[in-house]
Amino acid sequence: MRSFLRADPDVILIGEMRDKETAHSGIEASLTGHLVFSTLHTNSAAETIIRLLDLGLDPLNFADALLGILAQRLVRTLCGDCKQAYKPDDAEWNRLVRLYGEAYFPELGLSQASTVLYRPGGCGKCGKTGYKGRVGVHELLVATKTMKQCIVGGAKAEEMRTLAVQEGMRTLIQDGVAKVLAGKIDLSQLFRVATE
Repeated sequence: MRSFLRADPDVILIGEMRDKETAHSGIEASLTGHLVFSTLHTNSAAETIIRLLDLGLDPLNFADALLGILAQRLVRTLCGDCKQAYKPDDAEWNRLVRLYGEAYFPELGLSQASTVLYRPGGCGKCGKTGYKGRVGVHELLVATKTMKQCIVGGAKAEEMRTLAVQEGMRTLIQDGVAKVLAGKIDLSQLFRVATE
């Protein structure tokens, strides 16, 4: 990493930050004006912050260097040729509203009467599985001034997640529910990659 930095690249891609030395080098490179991208295996964007701090990074330097964290999962999409439309019953609709969050659900502008959901069918084009292709579900935690203060103050992952949602982040589950309501995926596939 040190020899690579001597070439003065504008953008640096680090495969994965698994140890303190790699993470520290990435933060130092970021603080000196390089744009650094890296991967890390965690359950959510907020947990990524905790994991990196647990590696021994200085919270102040880390907060200064951080621009954002994108958590993503790949979900199998419903086959467009054989997916089967149906109207959600009250229990399923209430579950979708609860998963998205009752306070945030109105932003989708949907009503139960006008919503059509889809379930997998099975045809020759999808190998009789009902699924064809994949789509990502994402959550983007942006390092706002308030978020950086939380990081320096040693906030817990749940506190950072709550703050990020208040500042506009949509969680993996919320993004997945939006894709369910758009007819791209079904709930069973969402629950394979994200938890309530």
